[in-house]
Amino acid sequence: MRKNRRNNAKKERTIMIASSVFVLAALTMTGIYMKSNNTEEQGDGYTIDFTALEDNVENKHEEIAQNKPVEEKADTKKDDSADKAPDATKEVAGKDDDLDYLPMEAGSPLVTIPGLTDGVAEGMPEDIGGQDTIAQEPEVSMEKPEAGADSDADATATPDAPQEEAGAAEDTGAGEEADSTDGSAVSVPTLHFAESEGLLRPVSGEVLIPFSMDGGVYFSTLDQFKYNPALMIAAEQGAAVAACADGQVIAVFEDEEIGHALTVDLGDGYQITYGQLDAIQVAEGSYVEPGQVIGFIASPTKYFSVEGSNLYLKLTMNGAPVNPETLLQ
Repeated sequence: MRKNRRNNAKKERTIMIASSVFVLAALTMTGIYMKSNNTEEQGDGYTIDFTALEDNVENKHEEIAQNKPVEEKADTKKDDSADKAPDATKEVAGKDDDLDYLPMEAGSPLVTIPGLTDGVAEGMPEDIGGQDTIAQEPEVSMEKPEAGADSDADATATPDAPQEEAGAAEDTGAGEEADSTDGSAVSVPTLHFAESEGLLRPVSGEVLIPFSMDGGVYFSTLDQFKYNPALMIAAEQGAAVAACADGQVIAVFEDEEIGHALTVDLGDGYQITYGQLDAIQVAEGSYVEPGQVIGFIASPTKYFSVEGSNLYLKLTMNGAPVNPETLLQ
């Protein structure tokens, strides 16, 4: 029994060794086969035949050697033609009879380029066959024609005469209209103002906040003291505001503090501003006279809500504030 077991074990070992050797041999052969196939496939697509390149280089040298004389001949032909070109141009330029048109230089008014010289050659003859065919302006004879004589010059000059007469008629009509317009023009008054003349009181009412540039005055709405370059006069809402003096309205505007307002130029550097207005009755550029209604008192802005409705009145001389209260009559 022991011998049989030993024999069986030896057989199994022999079989295992033989099978391993077979498998290794098969794998080795397979790898060799695959490697040989890969090298063949790669060699077919990526081999470079350097002998073909050498042949191509030799062929190129031969082609260059064959073509070089042709190019040199062409160059010599070009040189010959270039040498002969000036003589040919001289001969052509000298033959005036061969040209069907006038030679034109760059910058000539006869040269037309679409999009660039449109309108430059207006009035020029369309067909120019030569120097003799250019249209010449007709010369008007200054001599008086004989009575009864039919003259072509008269016929030529007559078309221009109606145009000149029409132009003169237009000018005459325009001049008449200008004269009529000037005749109805309003003369511009000369502005002049002096403090001695004084100012008309624009509204009847007490002074709520006086003019003060020397020290601060109290503003109830703002609850603070500050300088005041103007005069606030109490007035009922809707009351009419009269112009203080003659002048020209130079500005109609709206301000956050004084609301709708206007400025009048009195002359000699004096200007007066009316604020807290409503329904302004004048426009910029218009002239006003003393006592003329220029607007009405509006509701007070938020800066004067405690003081109530009032007229803001500011007088300046060359931009410097002047106390208008001392000038009110």
